[in-house]
Amino acid sequence: MKILMAVVSDLRSDARVRREAVSLAADGHQVRVVGFDSAIRRRTETVEEGVRYEVLPFPRRNLPRPLRLALAAVGLLRASLLMGRGVPDAVHCHNLHLSLPALLVARRHRAALVYDAHELEASMHRGPVRQLIERWERAVWRRARARITTNSSRATYLENLHGTRPVVVGNYPRTPGAGVEPKDLRTRLGIPRDRLVLIFQGGFYLDSRCFDTVAAALRDLPEWHWVIIGFGSDDRVRKLHELVAECGIEDRTSILPAVPVDELLSYTAAADVGVVALANVDLNCYLGDTNKLFEYLMAGLAVVGSDFPEVRRALLGNGIGPAGALFDPADPASVARALREVADDLGTFRRNAEKLRGTYSWEAESRTLTCLYRALATRGDARPDTEQGRPAEPSSLPKGA
Repeated sequence: MKILMAVVSDLRSDARVRREAVSLAADGHQVRVVGFDSAIRRRTETVEEGVRYEVLPFPRRNLPRPLRLALAAVGLLRASLLMGRGVPDAVHCHNLHLSLPALLVARRHRAALVYDAHELEASMHRGPVRQLIERWERAVWRRARARITTNSSRATYLENLHGTRPVVVGNYPRTPGAGVEPKDLRTRLGIPRDRLVLIFQGGFYLDSRCFDTVAAALRDLPEWHWVIIGFGSDDRVRKLHELVAECGIEDRTSILPAVPVDELLSYTAAADVGVVALANVDLNCYLGDTNKLFEYLMAGLAVVGSDFPEVRRALLGNGIGPAGALFDPADPASVARALREVADDLGTFRRNAEKLRGTYSWEAESRTLTCLYRALATRGDARPDTEQGRPAEPSSLPKGA
């Protein structure tokens, strides 16, 4: 099949989109991805691992908000025009941002629409905006030939909201090759050998990540050094530095810029414990798990994380044994207890994490995605069948959780 993927995200750091595209290309499909990169100034085209990427510049995070929004609108328009090129057999839309042009392209070419809900979009808003997003997502949902989300809890939420259960394709990383060598962060950052290294990696989303709670917990834990690797606007980076300074742990905290996806694991593996710092600000966070959780486990780290359903399932309900400890993201004392718990039996937690590599690996999880597309391809006719206004599910599509 000829597959058009579309996403509004920075393709340098969007590991999920890249993994899906590469797996489909390896399964014999022609995959073209339209996306963005905030580090470039002009449109680029590259072919990597059999996937063609058509990448547009996205406004840098440190621009004034009005200018950033204007440039973002221009970027969305340019992406929509790019999507109109070619004749795809399937249009794979990641989240809602480009769902309108995805719908139009799929309808024009009688292609199968695949909707991939990385996030619970409606739950992040309130009032009329939330209602509008729910209605639009339901329209996309009903016109899609297949629907995907990231975990069982989100699948149940979306099924209750829209009436059809999506297929679950987890945010699991690739199993590392034998040649992955941990970075010597201790030497590079001057971390004493007797300190434990706690790592956070990802976006500096200060409203939806409990950086403040973790920082407050570390105030009374001098045996820990916190390494934060990620991305954010200049203003967010400044506020993160201020938060750390207010807690008096600036000499035990290192804030580093984001690194390429294919290098990230070597940084992760240099730590002792990873932190999943989700804040309970909405259902999207509460029912989330994040790529980072499984990247920590793949690197063999113990994990401390917010006591939310999917984080609990991965760390405590995995069938192997506890791979970490949970905390209340609003309570520094709870975070401190979790850190002490993993420190007291770090070897056991890390051994359990290593045993989970096969469970939470992309090599196993990708089969769900490739089977879904094989089912779509064997149908021949890409047009959605409808019964009482709702698309029928191909009988051979993989089931949700």
